[in-house]
Amino acid sequence: MKNILLPGIFAFALVGCTSITTMTPSQFNQLTATQIPFSGSWSGEAGSSMAVLNLNRQGSGVLCLDDRKEAMSYKVKLVDNVLYSDQGVKFNVKALNNSNAKIHMSLLGLGVTLDLNKDDQFKHVTPRCKSRVAAL
Repeated sequence: MKNILLPGIFAFALVGCTSITTMTPSQFNQLTATQIPFSGSWSGEAGSSMAVLNLNRQGSGVLCLDDRKEAMSYKVKLVDNVLYSDQGVKFNVKALNNSNAKIHMSLLGLGVTLDLNKDDQFKHVTPRCKSRVAAL
């Protein structure tokens, strides 16, 4: 009985530490984004991955993460200090201004902070992310 109960409790506790929401695509589409006084792209490294965030003045855009093997892109909406994705991932915005963006995601108790610098010319963006940001 202990062998079944303890792993179940541990897994339940870990799930409570995630930044994954149970938001459906229609709920995401109904979110009202927070308008910002600037727009553009911010890029940077996150460990061995590269990231780019592209936002318009309405607070909507795309976040792309490329680990140099595979790129993942998310449609995102900024609501107050939270960046919600269309795939249920939630990022806490620690800083967002015309020169840098700092966003934090925690998953299963582990946290990652993306420290991104303004990059409207996509100088520090991988080709895969550049094409994904341009496509949306």
